[in-house]
Amino acid sequence: MLEFEGLKETMAHRRKISTTVAPETYAYLQSLVKAGVSRNLAGALDVAMARLRRVENRTRLGLDTAAYFSGLSSHAAAEESRLEKALDQSTSEIDFD
Repeated sequence: MLEFEGLKETMAHRRKISTTVAPETYAYLQSLVKAGVSRNLAGALDVAMARLRRVENRTRLGLDTAAYFSGLSSHAAAEESRLEKALDQSTSEIDFD
């Protein structure tokens, strides 16, 4: 079984769909198959959808994070800033290489 970013291709629990797609979408799905990311178009569609969900989740997290920080009181914002500086200082002493 091929695996891409935690997505396993399997016949279990799959749902059948029948649809048409734009030529560029078809070409993209075919390129995933050709590159060995997936065995077939159905698996390539699963990969593409997993990528889209990841982008949407990151966008939502970014928006939620921005909303959190913009809604902080001045006292809470100062505390967050203090914690940020402490974390920055502690990680600057770590050699990640």
